[in-house]
Amino acid sequence: MTKDELVGVYRTLGEDTVAADGTVTSDSDRTAQIMYSPDGYMAVVSMPNGRKRTAKGAAGPDLGGATPEERAEVSLGMVCYAGRYELKDNVLHHRVEMALNPNAVGQTIVRRAELKGTDLTLSSVPAPDGSYRRIRWRRVG
Repeated sequence: MTKDELVGVYRTLGEDTVAADGTVTSDSDRTAQIMYSPDGYMAVVSMPNGRKRTAKGAAGPDLGGATPEERAEVSLGMVCYAGRYELKDNVLHHRVEMALNPNAVGQTIVRRAELKGTDLTLSSVPAPDGSYRRIRWRRVG
């Protein structure tokens, strides 16, 4: 896969946990989008489906009108980060420059990548027990 082939916007099809013995446990109860630009930037937002709305129903994208408890609740399970990416031998290196979790800033997230037509699969580096996570995406733009 080349960088030019990767560039685009993808929506999630589902997430899997693959055990060392090959057993797959799937989870499709999330909505996510990941984007790769031609100039080397990427961004991802992933959230659990069915999050409860805040009482104030803030019209904008921030949570300024929400209570501290509401902010904590709507943040549970959220994954949001952006930064630069590099593709080497079908391995993506996401260099996190900003993130919902401030502890992620400065980290590099490594994902094995496979592109088949409009479908992209990103897999984590296997854990010591051989299991790994993978996220299946489909290009929408």
